[in-house]
Amino acid sequence: MKTQLNEALKIAIRLISQRDRTEEEIKKCLEKKGISEKDITETIQYLKQKGFIDDRKFVHKAEKIAEDRFLGKIGLQNYLMRKGIHKELIDTLPDIDETNIALRLIERKKYLIKDASVEKKKAKIAGFLLRRGFSWDTVNKCLKSFEKGGS
Repeated sequence: MKTQLNEALKIAIRLISQRDRTEEEIKKCLEKKGISEKDITETIQYLKQKGFIDDRKFVHKAEKIAEDRFLGKIGLQNYLMRKGIHKELIDTLPDIDETNIALRLIERKKYLIKDASVEKKKAKIAGFLLRRGFSWDTVNKCLKSFEKGGS
């Protein structure tokens, strides 16, 4: 019985050594490995007690996550929900500079729209940003910026 708990702890530590993980991510991984519910609970309690996992870390790193993954606020909320972060924590997200992130993303993806007409370019930009979870307000700001001189 102790060996399964040790195995669960080894797996969990290997996972969090690669990158920060949410409680839910660790739980799902341990379940896939066939670890008992009791051992999963004990492992997660231990890791939380030692400060190795803390779902609030993801909320505090929200702007960095949004910048790294080029996500708008809605996209960031969806990303955090998929990672198992509770809605109460997601509701405390700090504001992010969506416009700056969106403009950087457009600059990075310019090559995808270089041969299209102006209207098609605008449609592609709008669709791309909306799929990444940016607000309509941000999309409109980016399109106005594009019209002023970004081709």
